[in-house]
Amino acid sequence: MATKPAFLFYSQDFLLGTLALPMEDRGKYITLLCYMHKNGHMSLTNVKQLIGILSKELSAKFKTDDNGKLYSPRLDKEIRDREKFIASRRNNGKRGGRPHIAKVIEKGNSPLLFEDMAKSILTGSVKDKNRIPPKPKMVKDCFMARGLSAIDSEYETLKFLAHYTGKGWKTNGNVPVKDWKAAVTNWLIHRNQFLRNKQPKTLTEQWLA
Repeated sequence: MATKPAFLFYSQDFLLGTLALPMEDRGKYITLLCYMHKNGHMSLTNVKQLIGILSKELSAKFKTDDNGKLYSPRLDKEIRDREKFIASRRNNGKRGGRPHIAKVIEKGNSPLLFEDMAKSILTGSVKDKNRIPPKPKMVKDCFMARGLSAIDSEYETLKFLAHYTGKGWKTNGNVPVKDWKAAVTNWLIHRNQFLRNKQPKTLTEQWLA
């Protein structure tokens, strides 16, 4: 079933999942996983030829498919997930790789792409699960209400979200942000100062570059 040379192996999951197995069964277990990764589901005859006796405890680690062959559901899932990951990277490569944020916005791409990029910054990054970050569109509208163009607002929104998400939505003084609109205003003040003084790029801009 699998043609790839490797699959993700979670050592802690393996150790915890085999604590009740004797060392001999642990060796048989990893042997079967490696063989199944290269050759797919196995018949009981092939299993016995490869490792000998299959204990009741070890048999519980596998399931039987419609053809009566043994397989590991977890292994099959890891193989599928890795194939999807590799395919997505291959497709990105054909399109020239992940687009640069500034180039994406300068070309006036669809609002959906902007929303997706903003969500990718926010997803799983906020430590405080009880606090809900502002929606990207709300931040963009806030920048536009303060005089920025739609394109500049999208660019600044992505930088704004990346900056505050990375800081856990806290100020430089480690104080939780209570008014994100005020933070937008403060962001614009520093942006305008930066443009006037032509200072070197901020860490956030270097990160996004």
